[in-house]
Amino acid sequence: MQIPARLKKGDRVAIVSPASPPSSDQWKKGIEVLESWGLEVVFAENFLAKHFGLAGTDEQRRSDFQRMLDDESIKAIFPLRGGYGSSRFLDTLDFSRFNKHPKWIVGFSDITAILCHVDQIQIASIHGPMPNNFCQKGGDEALKSLQMLLFNGETEIQIPSHPLNRSGETESTLVGGNLSLLAHLIGSASFPNPTGKILFIEEVGERLYHVDRMLVQLKRAGYLSNLSGLIIGGFTDCDEAKLEIGKTVEELVLEHCAGTTYPIAFDFPAGHIPNNFALPFGTKIRFLVNNENVQLTGQI
Repeated sequence: MQIPARLKKGDRVAIVSPASPPSSDQWKKGIEVLESWGLEVVFAENFLAKHFGLAGTDEQRRSDFQRMLDDESIKAIFPLRGGYGSSRFLDTLDFSRFNKHPKWIVGFSDITAILCHVDQIQIASIHGPMPNNFCQKGGDEALKSLQMLLFNGETEIQIPSHPLNRSGETESTLVGGNLSLLAHLIGSASFPNPTGKILFIEEVGERLYHVDRMLVQLKRAGYLSNLSGLIIGGFTDCDEAKLEIGKTVEELVLEHCAGTTYPIAFDFPAGHIPNNFALPFGTKIRFLVNNENVQLTGQI
């Protein structure tokens, strides 16, 4: 696994829009944050383009992303936001220069597709907040965690233990992201097989029977059997539908992980929530779950 260099003041970072366009000017505050960190922000040509619900045509989004992958002066790529559309052009990207000169790609939600794809080509990435949501109320600690990871290579997250957690300790690489995107990627070259790894999943706006169906898919494909650990992030606005499933997210996870022994942590502060802590994907990290707390620590 290649690990991009830590950022330092004066580095150039790129803003791209591989999925949906922003719906407000909130992203401008995110740019101010990057500049306050001493970074030089470079904007892709079409970063504010619109094509129906996408941030430009597939070709506009692809060409912008390709340009920033290839530019050796760019040390990190920040998608402006998620939404939908990143996987539409993944197979047309050329990662050869990126492989020779890797850089950080930071994002979550629909950007899961890109993070998973670069994991498959053995490049580390960061699941974390994007400029459009850098300045959400309640997200200060998450933003600090991103800065600490990018500039110091440190991850140090500790939260109180959830009563349904399964205790244990492990050290492995972390993969995953949005549950819908992971289910969407199964069978493609972008799916990161989590066997032997710590799997992180989160979701937003899906009915509970949809969540159940996606967990069943992961289980039937064999991807919940031999994990090193499982981290359940925010499952925001995931409620019952007219078709009731009759179980909580926690109950569904424990049902589909029955017979396994790896540690499981619920309500982890990452995902579609303001306090969306930065997680290093593809690098070794220590995961501890006990009756008092949950710890995720690592140094890259």
